Amino acid sequence: MPTLRPFKGIRYAAADDMSRLVCPPYDIISPDEQAALYDRHEHNAIRLELARSTDEGGPRYADVGELFRRWLSDGVLTVDDNESFYVYRQDFTTADGARRRVAGVMGALRLEEFGRDAGVLPHERTMQGPKEDRLALLRAVGVNISPIFAIYRGAGGLAPFLDALENRPTAVRLQDDHQILHRLWVISAPAEKEMLERAVAPGPLVIADGHHRYETALAFHREQAAAGAGGDHDKILCFCVDADSEELVVLPYNRAVKTTTPREQITAELVSRFSAEPVPSDNALQLLGSDPADHPYLFTFGDESFLARASDSDVVAVVGERPRAWRSLDVVGLHEVVLPRLLGKGDIELRFSRDPEEILSLVTNGDFDFGVLLRALRAAEVVDVATSGERMPQKASYFWPKAITGLVFHSLT
Repeated sequence: MPTLRPFKGIRYAAADDMSRLVCPPYDIISPDEQAALYDRHEHNAIRLELARSTDEGGPRYADVGELFRRWLSDGVLTVDDNESFYVYRQDFTTADGARRRVAGVMGALRLEEFGRDAGVLPHERTMQGPKEDRLALLRAVGVNISPIFAIYRGAGGLAPFLDALENRPTAVRLQDDHQILHRLWVISAPAEKEMLERAVAPGPLVIADGHHRYETALAFHREQAAAGAGGDHDKILCFCVDADSEELVVLPYNRAVKTTTPREQITAELVSRFSAEPVPSDNALQLLGSDPADHPYLFTFGDESFLARASDSDVVAVVGERPRAWRSLDVVGLHEVVLPRLLGKGDIELRFSRDPEEILSLVTNGDFDFGVLLRALRAAEVVDVATSGERMPQKASYFWPKAITGLVFHSLT
């Protein structure tokens, strides 16, 4: 079972200036956004989360630890007096105009090795490069700069408490560049801390965002334990959200594909094998979302689009009777059944994006041969896949909004 503990958070002293101090998590920041955040404020968290490389091309995080300690000594950052949980809420509007909220609790989550019966579970596979980058940051600073994001099936048990916080003053309140309202409450009362800890304890917690950071934290903990170092390095800063009650948005990662297979061969196979039919571009996404097939896909070639379909029996014929939660995912059907049938075993190049327009642009400009747009997932599906013991392919889901960086930091030393 997962163990979430209160801790003495490190926070910015200038709570009234927070909109200029926070930043997105490192893996969604473009070079232009990084430059803009550097210019926004001399103490913006970007200087910790995604530091610039040195002029000599040396280790990019060599000076970050010194910078963090200087901010502490200068009073830019302060350490809370009490061990606390931090309730974090986001209010936002989706692309279709719906108003939503995501609220949960941030705490120090005890690290566990992954396993079928573990209290913390992954839901997708990772890549080595980002883990090396994040490990360099941990070694330099010894602090969790940004939280990972985990979800669980809690049947809405915390919802009344989270709703009631509307009547309390916030520790942080800000609106970001995307008009998302972020609020933070510090929870220090013993009875409330015990209640928050109990709510998350049944688990399991499924990592929605932050797989690389979690696996990096495990590696850092092993290093510190082997060296006999003290501190809180056996935990990681984690934002925990109940998938049963909060209005989580899980966007699909669409694919742009480059291949040597001729277009005529691909479209012919789509029609004959996957019942593809041409669809008008102006409402193609709506048709995709409403199609009743087990696995519908929107293939776009720039000048024309096709709605193709695969069945659950198609997937079973390839992968066997693996857990239904996993094989029911459209992205599994795409990579296990559809693309291999269309393209064979030849090499392909993939580009991923949550933005359908970006995929269309990549195809229209001739950089890629075709795009595949997928349906959105439900947060509960992600939990169900993880608890089945399977992992999704890389770039299978995109939780939005992201938990921003800079609301609270967690020291590991």
